[in-house]
Amino acid sequence: MRLNNPAQLAQALQRGLAPVYLVAGEEPLLLQEALDAVRAAARAKGHAEREVFDAERGFDWNRLLESCNSPSLFAAQRVVEVRLNAAPDAAGAEALGEIARRPPPDVVLLVSAGKLETRARNGAWYTALDGAGVSLYIWPQKPEELPQWIGQRLRARGLQADADALRRLAERTEGNLLAAQQEVEKLALLHPGAALSLENVESAVSDSAHYEVFGWLNRIMAGDARGAVRGLAGLRAEGVELPPILAVLAHGLRQLAKAAAVYARSREASAAVEAAGVFRANQPAFARAVERCGQRQALGWLRQCAAIDVKAKSSGLQPAAWEELLRLVLAASGAAQTGVKGRQAAARR
Repeated sequence: MRLNNPAQLAQALQRGLAPVYLVAGEEPLLLQEALDAVRAAARAKGHAEREVFDAERGFDWNRLLESCNSPSLFAAQRVVEVRLNAAPDAAGAEALGEIARRPPPDVVLLVSAGKLETRARNGAWYTALDGAGVSLYIWPQKPEELPQWIGQRLRARGLQADADALRRLAERTEGNLLAAQQEVEKLALLHPGAALSLENVESAVSDSAHYEVFGWLNRIMAGDARGAVRGLAGLRAEGVELPPILAVLAHGLRQLAKAAAVYARSREASAAVEAAGVFRANQPAFARAVERCGQRQALGWLRQCAAIDVKAKSSGLQPAAWEELLRLVLAASGAAQTGVKGRQAAARR
């Protein structure tokens, strides 16, 4: 069953769990939210175990087949995820098609990818996965749709906004849904339960230095460890919660991993970050990051980010989550190990 938007996915999940999900597209925020929705629905149905395969170049697809065809030692039902960097090669297409034809009874297969060309979406592997379950391709948000999208996000946080305020938010975020979501979170912190006017939005924009998570991310990518640590301390002091910070960092690390894979082949940093979909204003910082770290390192940081997110959402573990995030920031910004304790102490003060 082919779906056209994330709202249809939510409706499909309410009707029941399919054996196969294929989620791909060109809006990272919506892509991540769709994947999270499938995982949550699977957990609610008893799929407690999760196994993840990053299908990079040279990936052994027999590993996936063996996993899907072997019963778990720890849980009766599982989610098996396959993360594609591009359309699968011939071996991958064959393996995915085989699983789609005979889905294992105790497994939900979740395949994810970024942008896929028309040829890939019309491929036999894509059609097979769609026929076995549910596929969703997330298209870029149209500029004229962005004010309405922001309005829906604000209402979900208990806020209302007039047309002028929504237009101003759309202009400020320039079509970047992650940036738009950041503005929504910021406004929810500043004006809980309010009816927002253009003046409220302008005031929040003028005060954005206190909440500039994206600027903080650029300091990490640029290798400015001292600035990154100061920025994290400032965000914490202003009361910004961990989840939106981690969401921005995770998105940046995914882009870095994709850019690093391209850079390993081309050795052209600028072209690599552009191919990874990095927003133009952020490309110089990402180009510096891609020259000093590889894809495996970026994916390792991304896994740490996910672990921190779990702690951030657990009662009583937020202080430990902040400490772990600080260590991750130091590593990702290329800080030398010498003097780390001093910078950590300074960030806590």
